[in-house]
Amino acid sequence: MDIGEILLSPKGRVGRTPFMVVVAIGWAIAFDLLPFNPLLALRYAAAINVAVVVISALAVWMGIAITVKRFHDVGLSGFNTVGLVWTTLRGDPLATDAPLTMAIAALGIITQLWLCIEPGSRSANRFGNPLSA
Repeated sequence: MDIGEILLSPKGRVGRTPFMVVVAIGWAIAFDLLPFNPLLALRYAAAINVAVVVISALAVWMGIAITVKRFHDVGLSGFNTVGLVWTTLRGDPLATDAPLTMAIAALGIITQLWLCIEPGSRSANRFGNPLSA
């Protein structure tokens, strides 16, 4: 499986290591630790540049695709990604005045951490053969 297939296709399975790399990059973007932050560029740009929109959309799709494959690796449906995306969009871990919003965000973070540490099924499942890592 090549890098394009890992990042762009939601079909198949992917192990913990590639998933952890994508999650680390996502958190680095979220906490503004990268030199280019597509989310901030979209939020603060006076005129939205088409390239920024395309890059941001591609980054979101890559995150969704690899998360679907990670759910497949542990033997779960990729539709669980819908719930994870919802917690990401709806939750706010810093909303101290809204405990439910904080809990929703915590659920998303816990799910991501679980996907990082949970080993995939060792044998073939309905989503394909196991991969290393």
